[in-house]
Amino acid sequence: MKLSLTMFACFTASVLWSSIIYSQNNKPAQNINKETSPKPADYVFKNGAIYTIDSKNPTAEAVAVSGKKIVYVGNNKGVQSFIGDKTKLIDLNGKMLLPGFVESHIHPTLALFTMGADLQYDNINELLTNLKKWADVHPEAKVIQGFGWRYFLFPTSGPTKAKLDSLFPDRPVMLIAIDVHSAWVNSKALEIAGINAKSPDPAPGLSYFQRDAKTGEPTGWVVETMAEQELLAKLAPPTIEAVNTATAEQLPKFAAAGITAAFDAGIATIPAESGFEAYQKLEKENKLPLRIIGCYYWNNPAVTNPVEKVLDLRKKFNSDLVKINTLKIMFDGGESQHTAVMLKPYADQPNSYGDFQLNPKLVTKAVIKAQENGINTHAHSYGDSTTSTYLNSIEQAQKAYPNSPSRHTAAHAIFLTDKEISRFVKSNVTMQTSAQWFTPDPTLELMMKIVGNDVASTEYARMNSILKAGGRLALGTDWPASGWVATYRPLDAIQVALTRAILPQYGKQQVMPILPPVNERITLDQALKAYTLDAAYVLGLENKIGSLKVGKAADLIVLEKDLHKVAPSEISTTKVKLTMMNGKITYQEE
Repeated sequence: MKLSLTMFACFTASVLWSSIIYSQNNKPAQNINKETSPKPADYVFKNGAIYTIDSKNPTAEAVAVSGKKIVYVGNNKGVQSFIGDKTKLIDLNGKMLLPGFVESHIHPTLALFTMGADLQYDNINELLTNLKKWADVHPEAKVIQGFGWRYFLFPTSGPTKAKLDSLFPDRPVMLIAIDVHSAWVNSKALEIAGINAKSPDPAPGLSYFQRDAKTGEPTGWVVETMAEQELLAKLAPPTIEAVNTATAEQLPKFAAAGITAAFDAGIATIPAESGFEAYQKLEKENKLPLRIIGCYYWNNPAVTNPVEKVLDLRKKFNSDLVKINTLKIMFDGGESQHTAVMLKPYADQPNSYGDFQLNPKLVTKAVIKAQENGINTHAHSYGDSTTSTYLNSIEQAQKAYPNSPSRHTAAHAIFLTDKEISRFVKSNVTMQTSAQWFTPDPTLELMMKIVGNDVASTEYARMNSILKAGGRLALGTDWPASGWVATYRPLDAIQVALTRAILPQYGKQQVMPILPPVNERITLDQALKAYTLDAAYVLGLENKIGSLKVGKAADLIVLEKDLHKVAPSEISTTKVKLTMMNGKITYQEE
């Protein structure tokens, strides 16, 4: 099936609007709920366009907060009894108030990887020019580093070291790709790391040093995280202090984007305990601006009992804001590296389907043990075959322990067949994905070459199909990983979820008006729920956060405009005016 530009050009702005129109019949709730004996609140928000994500009472005019909790949600008249001499009254004046955004998949501790030269360019010459400028300004750097190069700049066999060698013959260079799943290095870096034609690959076929077909010498493309980590450990091993400092500096930026809770989808560069100890240190110092739900990051096949690791971490990290309850399963990779496991062979490599990073039998054993112990699982399931295999494991686990409280999440789920979509619903598995990836940028053309037009036009990013089938969708940016632009801003992802079009502020190279399949766009209300209540479900916190109800934690945000009254193309440029987490203001626009 070939993609037709004409087919997608016919979709007009009116179609976009029709998918997100807000019902004018939703009247502000009258005293939705309140305490029986109201006392003066710490904060009162009134005169707002308040969207509660509570299906029984979707809108309100006012919210009151005392301590860490919401004590009133209702109308302006009813909130008056909560206003005392010391109450901080915030007149919203029509601004939008929402539950705080919940990041269902992000990597705060990879902030260190985003340092160095910004490589997010559409032209290789611009990229190299910016890299050279950064290197000239940082002569003290032991390794020239950069982040964000895009795969479409190179053939499907990846980048080579030649261009980097010509610019930097005597300084090592290590450049992290936009998806963080591979690196581009020069000869000096390989030399210092002692990697040559005789060096073994960490996981042949899965994580490796790309080789010249004739000589066996590394070409300069380092594929997947195990090989990246091996190289980095020999070039410039990240210290615990450096990782934690970079993370601490990044967290307030998340708060400024409206994020109040996040699932840390894997600490890979330092021991997991060290990263979570740093989170708890910030919590004790009253400096942690968001809730962190963590995991044990399982990508090593030599670890045969990963659930025990989760259980150990769960005992140690169970404070108010920092908890661990999940096994993260690194099951496959991505299509750009041909490491996503597919049901059909790769179009450009007809003999390859991709390989699992972990043995499926071992994964099934781990999922069953997680189900037995009430542990959640969260699997990196990029290819359609990987997702199918993960669902097989979940079905076996649920059959063995049907009353377990475990939740299971297929992260990314980029390629999905109709059969797998129905299985999500049957097994109550959440589709977690990153909507901001789904833009018709030049990366799309590369993806089509790799997986083929047929797969690309029917299986790619099927958010709406999951929702129409009655499934659950949770959104999260996966920052810093991306396919086109690395962003941690939920409003960026929400706009793309509605439009499947490029965000103008990040680039103009749109290869078609709307990313196919065009019927996979979702509505504003669906996107907001996927970034609040349903994302909270993935974290196991839906009874505490994700909607505005009396008794829930006071995690909320204020936007400058009511998103129901702006064009979809303006969502990503809407400003966050205030963020509150646990009753504390963590960000406020000056």
